[in-house]
Formats: sequence, structure tokens, C-alpha cells
Amino acid sequence: MRVLVLHNRYRIAGGEDVAVAAEVALLRGRGHDVTLVEVDNADIAGPAARAGAALGTAWRPARRRWAQHLVERTGAEVVHVHNFFPLLSPSVIDGARDAGAAVVQTLHNYRAICANGLLMRAGRVCESCIGRVGWPALRHRCYRGSVIGSAAVVAMQQVIRRSGIWDWPGTRLIALTAFARAKLIEGGLTADRLVIKPNFIQPIAAALPPETREGILFVGRLSPEKGIDILLNAARALPHRRFTIVGGGDDIRWRAAAPGNVAFTGAISGEAARAAMARAALLVMPSLWYEGFPMTLLEGFARATPVIASRIGSLAELVEDGVTGRLVAPGDPAALATTIEAMMTDPAASTRMGEAARAVAAERYDPPTNGARLEEIYRDALAELEQQ
Repeated sequence: MRVLVLHNRYRIAGGEDVAVAAEVALLRGRGHDVTLVEVDNADIAGPAARAGAALGTAWRPARRRWAQHLVERTGAEVVHVHNFFPLLSPSVIDGARDAGAAVVQTLHNYRAICANGLLMRAGRVCESCIGRVGWPALRHRCYRGSVIGSAAVVAMQQVIRRSGIWDWPGTRLIALTAFARAKLIEGGLTADRLVIKPNFIQPIAAALPPETREGILFVGRLSPEKGIDILLNAARALPHRRFTIVGGGDDIRWRAAAPGNVAFTGAISGEAARAAMARAALLVMPSLWYEGFPMTLLEGFARATPVIASRIGSLAELVEDGVTGRLVAPGDPAALATTIEAMMTDPAASTRMGEAARAVAAERYDPPTNGARLEEIYRDALAELEQQ
């Protein structure tokens, strides 16, 4: 098939950007003609650019024409949209459909039903806007503390709902987990448009032996929803254990609050982060939000590194407690510290869980299975479009 992939990159690269690149490579490796076109939020520099981005979040007529021309030029049968916020806007879907293409969109987060995309506010899960217009988001300035920014996102949500562009024939929406699909439906998205396709991981030839592994590792952006405060408090309760935090962001606050047994690496290359996961005894994900489908989790699984994650949202679906890792109550540093210590003092159990995680990655989240599922979604969207 001829596929056009559209993606709005984030200012700080994350798992979503990695997943897009991997999926494009997967499709090309399966013989499809794929054109990837990306825009970058790093281009939003200065007050004028920020104002322009806010004004165009809901709809950009120029991007509608741009998408239409891209489809005509590439001959794309399917346009696969990942993030369109804020530089592309929902208008690219309208342009793609006018040019005769089927449209598939992956929903990597919850921005369709939540202004900040996290379903989280004031350090805890928030579902105030589910099934509502979005006034709570405006009242609480949920998008970066800005009324204007929050209004722009709410306007985008309303354009999508009132125009019905996600309900047009030949359209499919991809949720990454069953939990995310259910939550998006609860938020008002149409059930028969929503399908599930997880992220995937390349198999790893061999994992490092357990006796060479050491330390507890966190990999991700340094932001409150990732549970960094919880992790630091757990580390403080385990002064004899070594913790390493890998990731970029505004880490001055976290470094100042960290006990002496926690090391920060800052942002490092993907290759270096994966190497750190392979060497770690444990990978921890103390998230306070529902998460999407963290690539970090799959990277750890593939390297036979057991994961301790919060029992919340998609993480509770992806980590099988006592089999591929352990689940702990979100926001509970004492429970996290107790679970870490239990796994560190029982290396046989940790090794068993790590190997089970590696098997799950190889059997359930492998490229061939994932590629076949994506092709099935494309074919279904095209068949429905052709029936019109």
C-alpha cells in the first residue's frame, strides 16, 4: 500500500516519536511505500509563534490544503495521522479525505477528551471533562496553566466532535490498550471506530545474565505525572540501594530533593538508555497517570528486566503482577520501597519475572504480529471507504 504518515513532533522527544519512527520502518520493511512528513514543536519560538499555534490548534485551512496536496502528490491510499497537535490540527484529516484517502489515527494519549492529555490534575487522576464540554479544563487552566492554551485545546476537541471527522466512513482510530479504548469511549468517541493495536519491540538476541545486573533504574521524562517524587521518597527509605534516573526535563527541583543514593544522568541517547535498561536489576515506573503504552516498558521487557509499575490505567493491563513484574499502589512510596527491596533480595524471582517479560515481548509485541495487525486496520478502512 501507499501510506502517508503525518506526525507533529514534541519539543522534547519521547516514546511517541520513537514509536512513530519504528512503525514507519516496520511498514517499509514489509514492502509498503511510506512517506513520512513531520513538523516539530521546536519551531514554536517566541510570543508570535505561540499565539499563532494557539489560534490554529482547532483548525488550519492551509494545512487542510497541504494535506490534500500531499495525498495527491504521493498517491497515498491511507493517511496515518499520529499527533496533529498543535501545528497540523484536525484539518489534515479533512484534506486527506477530500483527496480520497482512508484515514487512520493513533491516539497516543488522552488529549481527545482531556486538555492536558493526561487525565490528571493537581497530582492525581482527574476525569472532570469526560462526557462534558471541557469547562473544567478552562476553569483549572489544565493546559500548561494557560486559559488561552486550554481554550485552544477545548476548541479543537469541539471541532472534532461537531464535525464528526472521526466518524466518517474509511476512518479508524487506534487505541494502544484495552484500557485506553474503554476510557476514550467513555469520553464520547465512537466505539466502532476504535480499534486496538499496541506498540511493538524488536527482539533482543540475548539478555545480560542476572549476576551482572545491578541497581534500580527509571527512564522517562522528569515530570510530576511520572511519579518522580514517589520514587525519590522510596529511594530515601532504601539508602543501601543505588538508584539511577535517566531522562530530560526541568530536573533542578528533583536533584535538590534527591537523597545521596540517587544519580541523575540527564537526557542521554536512546542507545545509552537501552544499554542502561539491560544492565539494571529492576526498572521502575511509579506513574501517577494512566499512561499510554510506554516504549520504556517494552524496552525493559525485551531485555529481561523485570518492571515494578503503578497499578493504574494501562500499566495494570501491561504488567502481570508476579509474572512479568510487580504492581504497586500509585502514590505510595512505602509500598514501592517494600516491593523494590523484596525483589532485590530475591534474585531468583526477579530473574524468573524478567525472563517471562522477555517471552511476552517476543510473543505478543513482536514486529510481524504488529505489522499484520496494522495492515488489517488499513484494509478495513479502505474497504469501508470503497463501499461508499
